[in-house]
Amino acid sequence: MSRLSGGWLPWLSLDRYDPPPLPGPEWVRLRPTLAGVCGTDLGLLSGRASSILSPFASFPAVLGHEVVGVVEVTGARVVLDPVISCAMRGLEPCRWCSVGQARFCLRPTEGALAPGLLVGYCADLPGGWSDGMIAHSSQLHAVPDSLSDEAAVLVEPFSVALHGVLARPPEAGSPVLVIGGGALGLCTVAALRLVAPESDVVLVARHPVQRKMGERLGAAVTVSGRHAAVQAAIRHAGARSHRSILGDEALSGGFSQVYDAVGSRGSLTDALRVTAPLGRLVLLGGPAEIRGLDLTLAWTRELRIDGTYVYGAEPSLPGRVHTMDEAIRLLVAHPELPIGELVTHRFTLDDWRRAMGAALGRGRSGAIRVVFTP
Repeated sequence: MSRLSGGWLPWLSLDRYDPPPLPGPEWVRLRPTLAGVCGTDLGLLSGRASSILSPFASFPAVLGHEVVGVVEVTGARVVLDPVISCAMRGLEPCRWCSVGQARFCLRPTEGALAPGLLVGYCADLPGGWSDGMIAHSSQLHAVPDSLSDEAAVLVEPFSVALHGVLARPPEAGSPVLVIGGGALGLCTVAALRLVAPESDVVLVARHPVQRKMGERLGAAVTVSGRHAAVQAAIRHAGARSHRSILGDEALSGGFSQVYDAVGSRGSLTDALRVTAPLGRLVLLGGPAEIRGLDLTLAWTRELRIDGTYVYGAEPSLPGRVHTMDEAIRLLVAHPELPIGELVTHRFTLDDWRRAMGAALGRGRSGAIRVVFTP
């Protein structure tokens, strides 16, 4: 079988491998249909990822945690939850796994598997950048026939966005800012449209294709440019501008909810500047080490800065439904939402160099989400 393998170094290689044996009766073989190239994968391969989580990963690994595929024995079409739980390691559930929050698993280095928090970052569990993988039955979420493969492969990033929105949906009628027009930012726009349809969503997006897609997914306004977030706060959230002695202008007021789907120094600086006092800033973009970030406004405005990480049993939903199941339900119930069109570029595994070029150079390629078609 073919797979794309990588480690902490900024390179990949395409090779052949024997599929791992099934560890037990609750495991199945899965043939990926589409597998996405996530910003987390790109951060790892380009050397921008923090090393703080390195004890909880193992390499060489087959990347790819955004996966829609087919179970070999049954032919069922499924989306993969890549989070590795105690059950998958052959262990009794820890306090977090026992309540459906495996993303906080207390034993990510123990049991029958190599260290790893997610499939794709565990040497024993090949990810979706391959033509064959194994999965535990607890990881599989059924995909209805009405949901296309393109929409299904977006269930994972859409679930990340949905989890962040469900934690505290914005108040009806309040303006909300989303910073970042990549797949995660656009999924956040879509999640806000479905969960808080009365909110006016303002999207800061760099490229025209992102702004156009943002409008189709429900953004009331899309803006771009160096000071786009500040201008949006003034025009759409009633903020006022004040001249600073040094540096950029300061604001009073702003958005009560801001979602940063980029995670860079620039995006976080903008997010802090435009979040109103006692407002909520949600870190969706997975920021790592940020040098020179001024946190003055975080404490002078008493901001609530919420980290958000993948998904799990949602406390706010009846029956504590898993985020992915709710994501699938919402996407099926709203076929008018063009979520599948976020998949803009498809590549075979053999063509992985062009795939990486398209994903890393979105300004030139016009890519939103790049996927492999194993």
